[in-house]
Parts: sequence; structure tokens; C-alpha cells
Amino acid sequence: MYEVLWSRSLHMRSDAVAVAPGSVVVAERHSRLVRLDAASGQPRWEVRVEDCWGTLEVAGDRCLYLSQAGVLHCVGLDSGRLLWATPGLRLRNHVAVSGSVVFTGGWRGYHPLTRVSLDDGVPLSWDSTMFAAAGPLARPRPVRSELGGDAVLIAGADEAVLWLVGSAGTILAEWTLPEPVAFDDVGDAFDVADDGRVAFVCGRRTVAVLEPGGGVRVLWQHERDVVRHPPMLRGDTLWLVDGQGVAVVDLTRGVVGEFPGVVRAAASVPGEALFAGKDGRLVGVDPAGFARQLATRPALIGRLLAGSDGLVHAVGKGHLTTFSPTTP
Repeated sequence: MYEVLWSRSLHMRSDAVAVAPGSVVVAERHSRLVRLDAASGQPRWEVRVEDCWGTLEVAGDRCLYLSQAGVLHCVGLDSGRLLWATPGLRLRNHVAVSGSVVFTGGWRGYHPLTRVSLDDGVPLSWDSTMFAAAGPLARPRPVRSELGGDAVLIAGADEAVLWLVGSAGTILAEWTLPEPVAFDDVGDAFDVADDGRVAFVCGRRTVAVLEPGGGVRVLWQHERDVVRHPPMLRGDTLWLVDGQGVAVVDLTRGVVGEFPGVVRAAASVPGEALFAGKDGRLVGVDPAGFARQLATRPALIGRLLAGSDGLVHAVGKGHLTTFSPTTP
């Protein structure tokens, strides 16, 4: 079971939240970023920004926020000091950090993917036309590649190709897929397992995996459309969200459990996957397919993030709530 450790009113609806060891950073009250202590919810610093409907990422000792107004802010995670701000990036939405480079853009195909220096926010030159035929891009996924160190995975809705792009802007590898990578409007397409495998959906029902050694293979063919959330792969178990709810797949034996209902958010924690339903319930589903209710929350949960020390952070309409596992 989980209990509410603390909760904070955001005074509006925001999905801009990111976690780091011992910290949670969230956009709130229409115009500020706040860093909170993960265990107590106590504020450590706040920074004024243009709005609270942008994209928030933490990379090492830095916090990056791309506002809806198109300003990319870089803030010291410990100090809360603004290190730099780069304007002119409206409708980019996606933010991903690889090494010393920030990738932004590609969302809905409005603007090509752009590279910015993490050190000072200065735009970096590169040929973004290489992805012109890919259409809208998924959010680039940072990975540590054996083929070239720091890199990102890039995929588009209109081309059945997966690219591995180094932080220097060169294509390190590319793989032809059965169908284009699937993702929703937010752009999340990839889930990285503890062992480095990257799971994603091609088309509507094909689950594929990129192995750490650099090969892509089909992992599972589902009988229903996989929707909304990237597949979660841990060991030989897949957790999928489909049109009927949650399906748990043992890659040797097949489907071992199903849990019906509308899923609004999902996250993986050691030993199980967590799902938030439209009724405010937080449910844990283990690799054997057994589901158990862990907690309830009156307000709807829109995102779940696994934090450090077993904590789980949930953000929804007007609230940020942190759950802590209870001792049996």
C-alpha cells in the first residue's frame, strides 16, 4: 500500500513536473518554477517564468524549462540561479538533453529539431532536414549508446525508421521498422528498462525493442491496439495499456493478466507497474498479472513519476501529491 506523504496545491492545471534524487521541480501559480524537497514537500527555491504550461526536464545539476512563450530557461538545480535563457523557441515543446546538448522541437511537425548548447544556451548548427520526411517527431529519448556515447533516439509519425543521433548531431545508426513508431500528442514513445533495452510500439499493435548492442527486433504482437502510454519492459514482462485497460505479458507464456479500466497515467517501480485510473485510484500490477489497489486520490491524476527512495509523485488538476510505500 501507499500513503499520502504530502500534497501541494498548484492553483491551476499543470503537467510540467520533473524529479531528481531528493527533489521535485514543478511549474505552478501560472508563472513560477518551484523546487521542492521530495520527502517533505518543503520549497527550496522558486524562479519566475513566463507561464506554467511548458516542458520541464532535469539534467544532472541543471533544470531546463521551455515555456509556452518559447523561452528555454536553464536553472541551477541546487541554487535556483538562472544560468541562461534563450528566447524564440515557440511551439517546440520537446526537450531532451544528451551530454552537453539540448534537443528541442519536432512537436507536431511545427518546427524542425534544434540543438542548443547546455553550457550557455547558444543554438548549434546542424542539418535538421535529414528528418524532414519523418513528419511530427516523438520526444527524443536520451540514451547512452555503445555506438557513440551520449545520443538520442529519434522517430517520426510518417516514416518507419528509428534513428540514433549523437550529441554532435551525426546519425550513428538507423533501423527500418515494420511501421512508424506510435506516440500521442505529448510525444512520449520510448521506455528504457534497467538493463538498457528500449521498448516502443510500431503502428498500433507491434511492440519492438532496441537492444543495448544496437539491434531492433519485434518483441510482441498484441491482439488489441496499444494506446496512450509507451510499453514498460522489465525482465521478461511487458505492461501494456490497450483499449480495454492494462495487459500484462510474459514474453514466454503470453498474456498472464488483464485489468480493465481507463488508464490516465502509468509508471514503473521495482516489482510492479503503477496505473492511475479516471476514478482517482492508484493500482499496482505485478509481473504475474495480479492487481491491487494502493491508494485513492479525490482529484484526477494526469502523470505519475517514480522518484527516489520508493516515492511516487502524482500530478493532476490543481495538485501535486507524493505517495510513500507503507511498511507491511
